[in-house]
Amino acid sequence: MSVVISQDISDPEKHFSKKRQSKIVEALKIHEILCPENDVPRVALLGSGGGQRAHIGFLGVIRQLGTEHLLGCMQYVAGVSGSTWCMSSLYQEPQWTQHAEEAANKALLSMSEQGEGVTFHDAVEWMKQRYEEGDFSLSDVWGVITCWIKGVSLETRPLMDDKDEKGASPYPLYSAIDKDHKEMWFEFSPHEVGFLEPGAYVKTSLLKRDFEGGKVKPHQPWQRKPMDMVQLQGICGCAMGDLQFIKDTIWHWIHSLSPVIKNARKDPDFTDKIDIVYILADLMENYSDPENSCSELERLKCLLGESYRDFSPTLQGVKLKSWRSQDRKKLVESITDELVASVDKWGPHPDQLLGINGIADVWWVMWHVMPKFFGWTFGTVANFLYKFQDDAIPKEMIQEEQMHLIDAGLYLNSPYPSALRTARDTDLIISFDFSDGDPFETLRVASDYAHKNSHPFPKGDFALDPGCPKSYYVFEERGKPTVIHIPLFNMDNCYDEESIEKERKEYRTFQMPYRDKTKINHLADLAAENVTMNRENILSEIKKAVQRRKHQK
Repeated sequence: MSVVISQDISDPEKHFSKKRQSKIVEALKIHEILCPENDVPRVALLGSGGGQRAHIGFLGVIRQLGTEHLLGCMQYVAGVSGSTWCMSSLYQEPQWTQHAEEAANKALLSMSEQGEGVTFHDAVEWMKQRYEEGDFSLSDVWGVITCWIKGVSLETRPLMDDKDEKGASPYPLYSAIDKDHKEMWFEFSPHEVGFLEPGAYVKTSLLKRDFEGGKVKPHQPWQRKPMDMVQLQGICGCAMGDLQFIKDTIWHWIHSLSPVIKNARKDPDFTDKIDIVYILADLMENYSDPENSCSELERLKCLLGESYRDFSPTLQGVKLKSWRSQDRKKLVESITDELVASVDKWGPHPDQLLGINGIADVWWVMWHVMPKFFGWTFGTVANFLYKFQDDAIPKEMIQEEQMHLIDAGLYLNSPYPSALRTARDTDLIISFDFSDGDPFETLRVASDYAHKNSHPFPKGDFALDPGCPKSYYVFEERGKPTVIHIPLFNMDNCYDEESIEKERKEYRTFQMPYRDKTKINHLADLAAENVTMNRENILSEIKKAVQRRKHQK
């Protein structure tokens, strides 16, 4: 049987934990905290979601934790959504914690205009592979765009390669949820993946394989590669709650590739067709300019000819004389959707364009990526619980051959469930919260989750003033893990409510990717300041955790 029903952690994780504890003993000595391995506290570092803001903020936090020699005290690093972007980059090297400052600064620099990014051709080639595997979805596209936002090449190493048998770095835990069962927390680790409640897991190497009745099917219809970090980021880090943001970002990405499209326009046989793509991308990016967008619409009509009336009623109904006063964004989106849906009527199939000045890549995206918006399919993965019979598994979870995993932030924007997993015996949770809006919402939802699933969680006032939070909160209760909660923007690093609100507006979750180095560094420094200010507070709680371990004997 390949599917395991258990509340225990895997044997490889237990092996890692033992190795890691010996490393933590040495890290604690730096702070004059002496304890044998049996008394080593289990400390979990959590990073919340929040898109690029969370990515940059978590990099700033981890950089400063390295500077303060606190990173070595952590047993686990767990992330949701934007924080997983940070983790996926750092864990490229198993021993990255030994030079955390350098690794974090490299990732921050890549995000700026100095980053290399993803080439359009490499992106399309990776998506083609996923398409051939048979479960291609919009989350795969988002994984590619995540690498583009981060300014790095495609991170194609398999998740299971992030194994560290020597315990040199904290154990990485990534999170998602099931689209149809949002309270079913799904965890990815280098050794196993699965649902925390009810405790159904398979080896990470088997994820994406076809299952039936708890066993891997002997004959697979196609050979899928193990899940890589591009796919993982697409599932874990895609803000699927905002379809419009995803669409806008993808068109922004296409518009940023205008040099590729311009080069493709050199071919005289397909100039008109590729010009249509170029105009659509430009319209989605610059619809606010009434004169330019009006001119582009006229050119679009000419290129499409009279046939556009058959498949774009919105374009036919546009009144150019009143264009300035109309809702241009909405009209441009409707025109774009209609033309993408009818690409087969005005554009050649990609197979007809192989080798022609990169046109084939552009058309492949038009044919295979853009139509995904209409079905809005995402997070598609083979369901390892298909036809699996066990009373612990809800019947509706075993009926489909595929499952759909999405951004866990849509349910709980911080990976508390992973830290609260009973077998991990966590003593101290240090949660850095990069959420938008109420900075205490994750605490309330985590408390509800813990109560529902019988996990110990400290009581506290989780309805604090969201407008002027402090930089440090501790919630503790006998017999339960202590929780340290640190909001990103607070009265200690922003000084007043007006500044907090200003920073929140500047670093919104749903905005186009920013490359400005000054803006990136400012956010990372603000996040790092929360570590610097609270270094002694964090060490104090670690010392208390050591004492609690000793007294448990």
